[in-house]
Formats: sequence, structure tokens, C-alpha cells
Amino acid sequence: MNARCDCRFVFRSSILAGLLLASTGVAEELDIIFGGDFDNSQPIQWVRRHPKAGGNSIALGPAFVTATRLAGMSGQFLTIYLQVPPALNGNPDYPRWSALKWFGSSADGVPAIGDCIYSEGFIALFNGATELADAVWTPAPGACGDEPITPTVPGSVVSVATDTDAVTAGNQQGASAEPFESVLVRLNSVDVLNSNAGTGPFQIGDVPSGSGVYLTVSGFMYQYTAVQGASLSSITGVLDEFDVMPQKVYQLLPRSASDINN
Repeated sequence: MNARCDCRFVFRSSILAGLLLASTGVAEELDIIFGGDFDNSQPIQWVRRHPKAGGNSIALGPAFVTATRLAGMSGQFLTIYLQVPPALNGNPDYPRWSALKWFGSSADGVPAIGDCIYSEGFIALFNGATELADAVWTPAPGACGDEPITPTVPGSVVSVATDTDAVTAGNQQGASAEPFESVLVRLNSVDVLNSNAGTGPFQIGDVPSGSGVYLTVSGFMYQYTAVQGASLSSITGVLDEFDVMPQKVYQLLPRSASDINN
């Protein structure tokens, strides 16, 4: 079973109960308007640093799509990962805190990876991750600038690990895991720590991180057949938080076979 639940939409009604829908396209009716009170910061970056603003409706500026996934019996539920365009960034610690998960209906279509879009929805927390919930999107061609998103190399596995200490009970996540939540990252020269027989998650580690340090890789978007002891020259994906209480679980989500290189 994947650490990332494929049936997350089942819980949506209870999470969003009591929230009033914002009037789409009418910015004045939203609860939060991002304007002159946010200097050198994209809305996504502010939301990621202020998750307790949950429940408020928000309109985001243009952002790049880095990953998508359909779920539900007929593919009616859509998850999108959004990241601040490099050309529009004003934060010195970019790409930390620069990405956000989006969840809503697929009724208006599915944007492609690399598309630039506007979004609107509610700030929410879902299994530990900040997301834009009950969200809608509209195309924003050209608004993100010409510089595309490239995967960030955060360092060795320990920096974004699911667990950094095999001895201490519970998960001690990597120091950079939270700042890189939902960001497109790439890890180089990693080893596969366990086999998965083609189903479910597996773990990766590397020599610089030390024994017992691992990051979970989930089949949420692409299912890889892992073989213990195999070496990967690189693995790319969105870094996702999906807590399984009481544990914090950070996991890497490759999007396709091209994200995993032997």
C-alpha cells in the first residue's frame, strides 16, 4: 500500500465543511487579497509560511504546473502541484517555500506540466501538507515568464529525509523537508534500500547521509519496480508531505519513468 492514500477525496467533505465558497473571478469577495502588504513575496510563498491562515479563500498569481494526478472512479478529482516561476520570485531563499498543492475538480480540464495558470481556492491543511482546496484554475499563458522550473538539488537524502534517525522512535524528518514541501527536487547518486515487487513505496538513501537515513518514494503518480541494492544516478519528483498519525511522512513523488535514471 502506498504511503500516499489514493482515496484522499473521501475526507474532503469533512475538511471543507463550514467553508463558504468564494465567488470565482471576483477578487473583492475573497477573504485575503495579496497586494502591497507583501513585499518581495509571491502569494504561494506567503501561504506556505502561514499555514494557519487555513479556511480563508485566496486568489493566487501565475504559477507553473510541475505535476498533476487524477483520482476517483471517473477521474473527477484533480491534484496539481504549483511552483512560483523563477522570473516572478522575490524571495532570497527560493525555491524554499515556493510550491503548493492544489486539489479540486477536473471538470475544467487538466493543465499540462509546464503550463502557467491562475488559481483560486481555500487555504487548508491535508495530512500535514498545505494545499489550495476546493480549487479552480484558469490558463495564464505567458504570465510566468520564459524561465521554466528546473528540479532543485537540495543536497543529500538526509536534507529531505522521511527519517534521519533509525534508533529514535518515530520519524525525525530532514531539516529541509518542510521548506521543500511540494517543490520539484532531484536527488543524485542514491541507492534503493528495499524491493517493492512493483507495488507500493520504497526507500532510498545515500552514502553522505549515513546508515539508517531514508526517504520514502511513493507510487502516487508513477509506480516504479524497486530492487534492493540498485543504484540510481538520479531520481526526480515532487517532495510531498502525507502524515500518517502520529508520524510525519515526507515522500518523493516521481511523475513518470523519465524521472528515474539508472
